[in-house]
Amino acid sequence: MTIYHYIQASIEHLERCEDAFMIFPGNGKAPVYSAIDGMGGHQRQTASGEMITGREASQMVRSVLIEDLQHLPADVDGSPGGLAEQRVIAAINRAHQRVYNELNLGGALPLNQCVGAVATVVVVCENGQRLLTVQVGDTRGYLFSIDEIIQLCPDEDNVEHLVRQGALSSEDGSRVTEILNSYDGVNLPKAEGTITIGGQPYELYLAWRWFMVGNSALNIPGANIVISALGIHAANPLPLSSRIEVGAGDKIFLCSDGLYKNLTEAEILAGLQQPGDGATPLGEAAYARSQDRSNRRRTPDDITAIIVEL
Repeated sequence: MTIYHYIQASIEHLERCEDAFMIFPGNGKAPVYSAIDGMGGHQRQTASGEMITGREASQMVRSVLIEDLQHLPADVDGSPGGLAEQRVIAAINRAHQRVYNELNLGGALPLNQCVGAVATVVVVCENGQRLLTVQVGDTRGYLFSIDEIIQLCPDEDNVEHLVRQGALSSEDGSRVTEILNSYDGVNLPKAEGTITIGGQPYELYLAWRWFMVGNSALNIPGANIVISALGIHAANPLPLSSRIEVGAGDKIFLCSDGLYKNLTEAEILAGLQQPGDGATPLGEAAYARSQDRSNRRRTPDDITAIIVEL
């Protein structure tokens, strides 16, 4: 098992990186990996002058995951409701409660002063035969296998927000997401037909753009919305989970949205097809695009990439 990773602070705050990651290769136990993204839009200053930001939230989540998930047996059951899922969800809930109570003072702060984080956790279960993925928010996990990539959990983003509200069908949501994943920021994608938003039909060649910038008239939030996060509200989050069989030669790829919002899925696939350290080239490509003001895909954000070769 070979592991590569890359992390880079956003060009908007180079003095701090609000992403974090966990890499536990196993050493006789079940390997565990996580990409964690602190929510940097919210921050506050304490009475002593200390700034509490998304960095503190992501580091706290990382600390809990390290403490709670480094002792799973290599043959841990990855099935629904099995030990691996129970332990990951328990760790996520404990991380959530720590951020909520210790950084956000148990709900005593206004929402615009609360910090939080999103995370994707992958456990290599059953002696390397199966992956369990548990996710809160819009970090991503992929499996690269036989020259294709499979996203392991859907994003909890503005597209999914409208799907859950019933304002957008899952089929139309998938069409929008496919366009957003393929748009290179320069050449307009092929977008034919219509989608229905809130019961009204709209031409897809226009509508997909609204999910990049938001559309207040149609109640489409901006692309930076996340449905669920750690530490913001009192109730524990409801994580998404998935499981998939794996084999020798497959790769796990974890990343924050600072990477995939700057790169297309085709560019991610090309990076994973290369031998050796693909995390650094992918991370550097995303960082370069985040500085390219001529590219409409450009998204200044922290960037994390982890590649695990199985």
